[in-house]
Order: sequence, then structure tokens, then C-alpha cells
Amino acid sequence: MKLTVALRPDRNRDDLGSHISRRLKEGIFEDSLSSSRVRDRAGRVLLIVPYYTRIKRPLDLVKESVQTWGKECLEEDLGFINSLNEIGVSSLNEMKRAGVPMGLLRVGTAAKKAGYEVKILDAVFEGWNDEQRYFESESGSSIFLYGLTKNKIAEKIREYCPDVVGISIDYSHQWGNAREVADLIKRIDEKIPVVVGGTHATGLPGDVLFDSPSDYVVLRQADKTFVDLLDALTKRTKPLEEVKGIAFRKEGKLVRTSPRAFLSDIDEISIPDLSLVNLNLYSGPFHSAGKRVVSYGKLMYGFTSVGCDVRCTFCTIPPVQGGYKAVGCATLEDYLKYVISEGVSEFIVEDDHLFSDPERALEVFALLRKYNLPWVEEGGIGLFSLIALLPEVSEEYILKSVNNPLVFEKALNAKRRGLSAEELIRAMSESGCYSAYLAVESANEQALDTSHKPLLNSQVDYTKKVVNLLDKYKIKTTAGLMLGFVNPDRGLYVESRRNIERTIEYGRVLKEAGITYVNPFIFTPLPGAPHFRSLEKYVIPNTDESFSHEFGSIDAPNGEWNRDHLNLLRTKALIKSNGVAAYKRILETGTWPVETV
Repeated sequence: MKLTVALRPDRNRDDLGSHISRRLKEGIFEDSLSSSRVRDRAGRVLLIVPYYTRIKRPLDLVKESVQTWGKECLEEDLGFINSLNEIGVSSLNEMKRAGVPMGLLRVGTAAKKAGYEVKILDAVFEGWNDEQRYFESESGSSIFLYGLTKNKIAEKIREYCPDVVGISIDYSHQWGNAREVADLIKRIDEKIPVVVGGTHATGLPGDVLFDSPSDYVVLRQADKTFVDLLDALTKRTKPLEEVKGIAFRKEGKLVRTSPRAFLSDIDEISIPDLSLVNLNLYSGPFHSAGKRVVSYGKLMYGFTSVGCDVRCTFCTIPPVQGGYKAVGCATLEDYLKYVISEGVSEFIVEDDHLFSDPERALEVFALLRKYNLPWVEEGGIGLFSLIALLPEVSEEYILKSVNNPLVFEKALNAKRRGLSAEELIRAMSESGCYSAYLAVESANEQALDTSHKPLLNSQVDYTKKVVNLLDKYKIKTTAGLMLGFVNPDRGLYVESRRNIERTIEYGRVLKEAGITYVNPFIFTPLPGAPHFRSLEKYVIPNTDESFSHEFGSIDAPNGEWNRDHLNLLRTKALIKSNGVAAYKRILETGTWPVETV
């Protein structure tokens, strides 16, 4: 395959310093390392979550940007900027985010079972409170680093003396940091194989291998692939070309081996080895979805299913994790017993589509209730699944709302057997759920339709009924919105400013109906998502300025708005729905307004 580098970090970052990186910059592409130096002992594997960065974009730059773009809505935008200045806001800030590194925990558990010595270094959480200005971007934004610095990471690498290092890069927005950590490893020792995995790496393996000194990319689900690759590197069990599901450099080209099938049974990957992480790091009084309800014990993230069958064009879950697959109830019960024995007192469910099978969700709720674990749903529950279970919504109407009727197959089967949205929500509440993330996304049918998303999400009356039920059963709910759709399906769809404002108003209406917090994001074409290649030509290819979901990544191809317009509109949505106090709390803490959630 030919060399292609689609996305790059900001040019104002420091140059990479390793010998391999310098040669890559010169266009000399050395082959990936074909082995490690392990001999007659278990290999030491270090798995790293690199430090994270976030954006602070001065309002003066935003003002200049919208003034030069066009006159439509200019007076409104300038008025909003002035109102932000009046409340003491001088920049638009990205929030901090992180959690238990579930992907690394999965592959680390698999490697440990295979006989490897494994250590996970979560540089984000180990240095969560250590934030500093890192650099100024080429467009004038301030980029702040939070987490362990390169020097501290280097100390830990030298102390552990790994034979192989794995780096997680799920978020394209953090690619510059993962790239720097790969370079850091090669500056310490060029002979350490560097393996990169995660959503961004799967979507753009050429970027990883030709714009950083990494040796391998593990593609899609890495649980089996990573161990197979470790065996090939350390035990020489097979040629690298025979390891399924990887990419590497050879003779100046990108080599992709035959794909590895998605796991047909996820029970074997569902119980992680908690000795690999320090749960105390993640068990403070607040988590990423709000305030904990108990003041003792540890907090653990987990999943009861993986994958999704909806296949929205903006989503990377099906390409990376495959279709919906549930953990067996016996395995899930074993997992809950295990985490409780480890001192876990609260649980965060990270399922990609918890309500794909509502009757199976009831079984999950029964187990959580049995073990008395207060829990939070954070992966995002499908609003359309709950609307489909409202008694007054006809089956005919439901099926007309989506171009793939199989999306509703399990929900409609459950409805025919008498299950209602209220019964499901009541069981959810009685099982200990106190907070959930409701994927509302848009008030606009065309935005949803061109994304292959069920149109039910845009039906405000039905949505209000769902929100009323969640409020009735005391589940504090965050409504997730998405602003600024650009879709290539059936011609190029660009969401108009008027329609973006409709979604912002939708959020305000839902707040009045009982939503706890409205969380607007900006539509972002993600590497690996079905429509990424079609939209790539419109994307601002700077991963430090784009791909955060909180700052725009596209200027409208039809010229109606630019990314700074979207940045302002997102801020307007936050304030209009949640109020000035909640927004100021975000700026003070750098994270979600947890006191309201």
C-alpha cells in the first residue's frame, strides 16, 4: 500500500528527536523491528496511556475569525462574544476527560494470561492535577498538557525496562501526544518494539507508521492480536506476515496482514485483571459523569456488551468492535462478584448500545440489583430504543423511521411481549442506576437520516415523555446533542445554521422537561468511520486544533459557517440549556459541571 498521511499534529509542537523519526522526516522508511531482545524469560510489556492536551482558544481570535468569514449572523455572534466577556470569559476551553483505560486493561489481561509480565502506565490520571501550558498552536490557541510529562514518563520507562511497549490512541485529538511518546521510547532505546492500538490507529495506520517511529499497529479488537504479535516478536512463533490483524512498515510500504475476525464470544475478555490498575486513582468523589453517590470504596468501569448494529455513518464502533455482542449472564455475575471482592462499591457501565436488546438489559439490571452496586450508564443509551417502547408509538411508525429495520428487531420483539419504556426505566432505576447519558443528537430529521440514524430522536413530544420517565424514576440524565452535521450520503448535506439553532432549542426544551445536563458536541468525522474518506477533504487536518468534539473540525463546504461559528454555537448551547453558573463551573474545574449532575 502507498504512503498516505492524512492528519498531522500542530506544526508548533517540538520536532521528534529519535534517529528513526528524523529518517522518516527525510523520507527514509526503515522496516519495523521484527523481534524483541527477550531471551529465556517472560517478556516485560509496558502499556501506556500518554498525557493528554486540551485547547483554550482566545475569544479575540474567535471574534476575528467570524468577522472575516461573512456577514450573516455576524451581529448576533458579536453580541454573544460581548456577553461572554461581560461574565468574565476570555476563551473557549476544552474540558478534561479520562477514565479507567479499558482497552489496555483488556489486552494487558490477555498478555498476562499468556505469561507476560505486564504493567499499565496511565500518564493522564497519574498526573491528572499537573496541568501546564504546552505550546501555542499555529492558529493562536493555547494548548495545555495534563498528565505526566515526557521526563516523568521516561523515568518510568527506564525503571521498568520493557521488552515491548504498547501505546493506546483512541482519540485522534490526542495523536500528537501518542506520537511524542512513541518517539520518546525510541530515544531511550531504538530496539524496543513499539505497538500502537486504538480507534485512531485502526482508522489511520499509515499515519501511525509513517509519521511516528512506531513499529506496529494492531487493528480493531486487539485482545487476541496483541498476544499473537507478542509471541511473534519475543518467541519467534511465526513470521510477522502471518499475524492476523496488524500493519507495519516493510520496504518503504505499509503492509496490512489478513484481517482478524471480530470475537464471536466476548466472555473470555469480559473479566479484566484488576491488579494491573490502581483503582484508587479513579475513585475520588467525582467521576466523568458527575458526583458519586457513595463516599467509600472503589469505582470501576466495565461493559456488559460490546459493539453496535445501528451503523451510523459518523461512528467508529462497528468498524472497530463489530456488531452487538453480550456478555453471558454467568460471566457477568462472576465479574460483579470479583469487582466487589476487590473493594468496588460503584460501577460505570460503558456499553456501546445497552438497549440493543431491552430484555437482555433487564437481566443485567437484575444482576446489578442483586449485588447492590450503584451504577452510572455512560456509554450512551439510544433514545430511539426507548421511544420505540412507548405504547403509543406504532410499529409501522418505528420501522419507517430508519433505513435498516433490523435496528429495532429486538426492541419490537420485546414490545410485542409487553415490555414498555416505563417498565425498562423503572427496572433500571431499581437496579441502582442514578445517572445516564441519553444520546439525543439532533432535532433535524435530515441530519439524522443522512447519518443512517433513526428519525425517532427528533420527535420532541416522544422525547419529552422519555425524559419525564427518567426524571420520574430519579435517574439524573445528560442529553447529548450533536451540532454541525456534514454528511456525504445522497449528495452533500450541510446542516444549516438555522437547523443547528433548532437543536440548541431542543436541548433547552429537554432541560425544562427534566434533563439534568445538556451536553452539546460538534459533529466530527472520525478516522475509521464509514464517511471519513468522503469528508477528509473538508477536515482541518490539525489533530491538536480539531477532533475534540468540543471544537469544530470542518468549515462548512457551502460557506455558511466555519469552525469558530460552531465553537460559539456549542458554547451558546451550553449556556442556553444549563445556565451561566454551570458554564462558569466548567471553566473553573476544567471538567463537566459535576455538582449539577
